[in-house]
Parts: sequence; C-alpha cells; structure tokens
Amino acid sequence: MNMDLVNKVTSAYLETAEGSDAARLRFLQGLWEIQAVAAAVIRPYHAPAPDVAREALVAGRPIFSVSAPEVPVAEYVDVAKQIARYVSETAGLSAEQSSELLGSDLAGAIDADLLTQAVLSPEAFVAEVAGRMGLTPDSALTPITVAFVLISALVPFLVGPSSVALEASEFDFRAWGSGRCPVCGADASMGMMGESSQLQGAERRLWCGHCHAEWSYERLRCVRCGTRNPDVLRYKYVEGDPAHRLHLCEECHGYAKFTFIDDLGKPVSMVVEDAVTAVLEAVAAEQGYTATGDGGKSSC
Repeated sequence: MNMDLVNKVTSAYLETAEGSDAARLRFLQGLWEIQAVAAAVIRPYHAPAPDVAREALVAGRPIFSVSAPEVPVAEYVDVAKQIARYVSETAGLSAEQSSELLGSDLAGAIDADLLTQAVLSPEAFVAEVAGRMGLTPDSALTPITVAFVLISALVPFLVGPSSVALEASEFDFRAWGSGRCPVCGADASMGMMGESSQLQGAERRLWCGHCHAEWSYERLRCVRCGTRNPDVLRYKYVEGDPAHRLHLCEECHGYAKFTFIDDLGKPVSMVVEDAVTAVLEAVAAEQGYTATGDGGKSSC
C-alpha cells in the first residue's frame, strides 16, 4: 500500500469533507496505516507458472485457487488485535462493546485451516469465527464489528501476493470478462474510468478491495450480471460530483461504483476512492439496487 499517495489523497478530500464524512476518513486513514505496516513485511509467495495461471483463468477460476498465499496464524492474529484495539479506541463503540472486543479470544477461534479458507471465502471465514466465538446479532460485540476487524486484518496478507500473481500470470485480463477478482475471486469493490485521449476513449478498470488487484473490463457491460444490453445500463451521479458515479443495471438491479479520472482533478488512490464513494452505496440502496445484483442473467 502506497501510504504517501493514500495520505496525499486523503488530505485533499479532508479539505472539503465535513462532519461524519471527515471523521470516517480520518478513522480509515488510521486503519490504512496499520494495514500498510503489516503489508510491508516481506512474506514468501510462489505464484503459479503462467500456463497454470492461464488454465485456471480461462476456466473462470481465480489465481489464488491454484496457488493461495499462506497467512501465518500468529502474524494474522497480531494484526487483528492491533485493528481491534484501534477500533475499540476510535470507532465510537460503547464501553461494553470495547471491553468485549479487546477481551475476545481471537487466537482461540482462528487456526491455519480457517485462514486457508479465508483467502478465497472471507465471508465463510468470518461466519465460522463468529460462530466459534458464540456471537449472535444480539451480542454486545456484534458479528458486524468482528467481521470488520477480521476482513481488515486479512487485506495486508493478500496485497503483496496479488501483485506478484498478476505480474507472473502473463495473461491479458481483458479476456477474464468477469466482475469477480481474477486473483482472489471476490466481487469487484468498484472501478475507474481512465483518462481519455484524442486517439482513444477511456479504459475501464475494476478494483478489488480484498487484494487490491486491478483488471480491465469492457466499457459497456454490467459488472454484476455481465449483460451488454445498452438499453438496461446507465450511469448516475450525485449533483455536483460527476467524478463519482454509479453504473446501474436494470436487468439484475445491480450497481458498481466508478471514479471518472478525467473529472476528478486529483491523484487517484482506489483505497480512498472506495471510502469516499460510500454515499453512492446509500443512493443505490434507496433506489433498490444491490452491490451483487439479484441474479439477472448475462446476455453475453
């Protein structure tokens, strides 16, 4: 994680952010610092041979399905505890919630087999850990809080291997053709429309919030269901902010957030862009769209 860029972009947004938006950015900036320190540790990762990666990708399977990074239990638990401490001190939890979070036995609930599962199935990993901890929606320490800590702690162990896997694959990711990450398999968190020129239009790329992979994606295609029908696809933005837009699909009722670099006027950090576009998620939800779509079928 490039914290120089992250801090520069965050500072630019904080110049105009107010109230809860500013507070949320400052909170996340502290979280990103913890993640960046953990991600800076050099850990061995053996990327698959290009032909092995290519075979998996052509079959629609992410690279980590054939060569997943090892997440050391002790290191992961240490990062999770750091994030739990940070959340308890800065996220506005009640005294009871903070006490339970700090006192939670993460080490007792997490083992190597679970962390292997976490790389490709983070939601299942979170559910299993929450179950082992005996958490319910009525617990003072909610599964949502624990999920935030667990997923945030996983990111630093994926970003390095993800970069290595992408480079070593020697694959033209325009052929991937999916809104799922070609490295870890997670749904794309958002995307960007690159700078345009007189010679060619802007390139559209997707970004994964779990492993920070980026890959090319067709300009006229739903990220969630894959339809190419132009009659059901449209962009929408909040008045006064054309740089941040929702791509909406009437076929699957899914949405994806996009940053239009031509309209942004500042450096781009996708980590920060994902955070500042949270308002678009609420706009989409109010209009009945979801981040995963409702099962609309691709017309490709």
